[in-house]
Amino acid sequence: MTILREALVLVHLVGFALLLGGWAAQAIRRAYTTTLLFRIGLGIMIGSGLLLAIPFPAGIQLDYVKLAVKLVVALAIGGMFGVVITRERGGKPTAGPFWTIGALILLNAVIAVFWH
Repeated sequence: MTILREALVLVHLVGFALLLGGWAAQAIRRAYTTTLLFRIGLGIMIGSGLLLAIPFPAGIQLDYVKLAVKLVVALAIGGMFGVVITRERGGKPTAGPFWTIGALILLNAVIAVFWH
C-alpha cells in the first residue's frame, strides 16, 4: 500500500508540473490563454489529490483542513479557467485572470510545502 500511495504522490506532482509548466509556457509567450496541457494538469492534480485524501495505509495521519483548503484553491483555479476561456471567446483575453491563475497555483504549492 505504501508503494501505491507513493505512486499517487508522483502522479499528483506530474499533474502539478503540467499545470505550472503549461501556465509558465503561456506566460513567457504573453499569450494569456489556457491550453489543454494545463487544464489536464489541473484535472490530474485534483483527481490524485482526492485519492491521496483517503487514509491509506492504515494509521496515516492526514490534515483534512489543509486538504480542504488546497481543494478550494484548486477549484478556484478551475473557476478562473472558466473566466479566461469566456474572455477568449469574446475576443482578446486579458492578463488579470491569467495571472490570478498563476498566483493560485503558487498559493497551492505554498500551502502544500509550508502548512504543517
